[in-house]
Amino acid sequence: MNKLMRIIAWTFLFLVFIASIVFSYANPEPVALSFGFATLPPQPLAVWIIAAFVIGGLCGLLLGVGFMRGLRARMEIRRLRSQLEKSTQALEALKAEKHSVNENK
Repeated sequence: MNKLMRIIAWTFLFLVFIASIVFSYANPEPVALSFGFATLPPQPLAVWIIAAFVIGGLCGLLLGVGFMRGLRARMEIRRLRSQLEKSTQALEALKAEKHSVNENK
């Protein structure tokens, strides 16, 4: 199953790469981007689209890494709390057993 997912992912990346090449050949007109405070030099439209795609992907990866780190930490906390609760119950059971043994003497 893992190999199939890897093949699908590489196929998807290859198709995106081919689509971006076709898009860049079909849109060679230079376009200047203006952000109000700065105007970037004219570049082909495909360059701006591909740059936006890459920047979005990198931002998604960075956010995903942070989310996964937080998710792992929450799972570890949940596991440790469960382990602490079981240990506490076992300790209480041992204390009760010891107390009942002491009363029977």
